[in-house]
Amino acid sequence: MSTSRRGFLKGILGTSAAAGAATALPACAPDINPAPVTDVTASAAGTVDLLVTRYPDLEPVGGALTVRVPGEATPLLVLHNKGDGAPDDFSVVSSICTHVGCPLGFDGKDVVCPCHLSRFSSTSGAVLTKPATTPLRTFTAEYNPGTKVLRIDLRAGQADFPAAVNGQVVFPFVEFPELRNNGARVTGTPSGYGRPIFVFRNGDGTLSAVDGVCTHQGCYVEFNEPETRLVCPCHLAAFSRQGAVERQPNTGDGPIPSLKTFTVTETADAVVVTGVA
Repeated sequence: MSTSRRGFLKGILGTSAAAGAATALPACAPDINPAPVTDVTASAAGTVDLLVTRYPDLEPVGGALTVRVPGEATPLLVLHNKGDGAPDDFSVVSSICTHVGCPLGFDGKDVVCPCHLSRFSSTSGAVLTKPATTPLRTFTAEYNPGTKVLRIDLRAGQADFPAAVNGQVVFPFVEFPELRNNGARVTGTPSGYGRPIFVFRNGDGTLSAVDGVCTHQGCYVEFNEPETRLVCPCHLAAFSRQGAVERQPNTGDGPIPSLKTFTVTETADAVVVTGVA
């Protein structure tokens, strides 16, 4: 492994985790140029502004930058893609491979994992080449060609899902009638929060709500119907509907925390989830 790649692993993962990732690298792994690492603080509104001209590794088409943001579980990988007739075309994905958690590089076309050669789409995060099977997270970003500023919105959500306002997400029964029924669930990403949440009407009629990001390496959890619980597709950690860890990840990294939970109350007209901030 080149010195730059070893330093990249240490910069992202820390010394002990970097050693594990280095061990995972096959002898024939391509020497992908690592995206340099920078630390940027998000605004109170949850946005990160990058003046592209300040980052010579990001400025040219085919460039990339790894951005660590305090409070974000996974660093961001910012990519300067070659667009059709639009050279200043940027995208942002999570920077950690969903296979065994190695930091990712960019070859100017695809996002590439140097450990086991998984490839991902630089725009959608979709898996192009295994062994990874779970896509990367994507983030909303808008580039202003006049100011040369790329704004990344960490709290963007789904237009068809209730937004988080002052830390609350309201689910009116008229729009979400299923939440009246025991065993029901609703999931989506609220604007103003930027991460998926799950809201459950449990079998006993109680309500619970949890954050949908796995506490292991930041993958999105999914509801597994046969297991009737939340399962992380990356490393198979499992959580109850109340967020408790019921199965540790299969990587042997040691115990992980429970999912973040929210307070849920019910009125005559709606379910209200509080603490979504």
